[in-house]
Amino acid sequence: MSMKVILDTDMGDDIDDAYALALILASEEFDLLGVTTVFGNTPARTQQALTLLQIAGRSEVPVATGAPGVLSPRLHYKFTPKENYLKGNLPCQHSSSLPWEKLPAPSAMDAPRFIVEKVMNGDGDITVITIGALTNLALATVLEPKICAKIPRVVCMGGFFDQPVAEYNINCDPIAASLVFESGLPMTVVGLDVTLKCQFTDEDLSRLYQSTRPLACNLADATRAWTGKYPVLHDPLAVETLIRPDLVITRNGNVRVSCTEEATYGFTVFQSSADNSGTHDVGFGVKHREAIDLWLERVLNY
Repeated sequence: MSMKVILDTDMGDDIDDAYALALILASEEFDLLGVTTVFGNTPARTQQALTLLQIAGRSEVPVATGAPGVLSPRLHYKFTPKENYLKGNLPCQHSSSLPWEKLPAPSAMDAPRFIVEKVMNGDGDITVITIGALTNLALATVLEPKICAKIPRVVCMGGFFDQPVAEYNINCDPIAASLVFESGLPMTVVGLDVTLKCQFTDEDLSRLYQSTRPLACNLADATRAWTGKYPVLHDPLAVETLIRPDLVITRNGNVRVSCTEEATYGFTVFQSSADNSGTHDVGFGVKHREAIDLWLERVLNY
């Protein structure tokens, strides 16, 4: 039986969000109930998600747009490198999106309400995959606290655990991240310190560019529009923990997000649990070559 999932994404900046959605679409393990977009120019992110779904022949999957704002104080944004997206600037991959007139309409519900609606009407078997700021999920738990008892697991790409820095997804909205981590929701957390090991080589990139499959061709266009050189499978690795849990070595414990001191604002702090009674399973190692090969095999053959 396929796993029911909702993907919450800030697609359009780093290329890995689009790669994560493509992996879900290319994997029989998943029943994708919807995509929600978060942070900054969320309508443009919705447009790209709808584009990928249409190209993949999955235009029936709804996409709900989240608010551009965050729960954290505006003062925080002097530390956030992409503050300009709050002013409506287009994500760098926007050129790979189809025009609105060629796409189905987004969901009439906003992203937090969409999450609440799906979870509360489900059977307690919907996994939420968060690969951007945690604003939508935090707001969903505030709108309907009962969803915390109905979500079996949240899979989160976020945090940095082997040195004291603020990872981007968490740093976009530390207050929201703190709410989610303290909600009691069971979570698998794959941090930047682990995902950075999953970087494409020239050969990997060449395989993507040489593919003639429609979805891969769109991803190739988005990759060319992206401002980086060698893609890193940050967000796809989080998805892969649901396909092959053995790819990421985890430790059990609890994560908290620092929100009180300016010097450590947005830092993620892990405290291990000796008896595996913690709420969070946090990644500390990865079989990086196997993770990259899994993505290439699935997406380039879809």
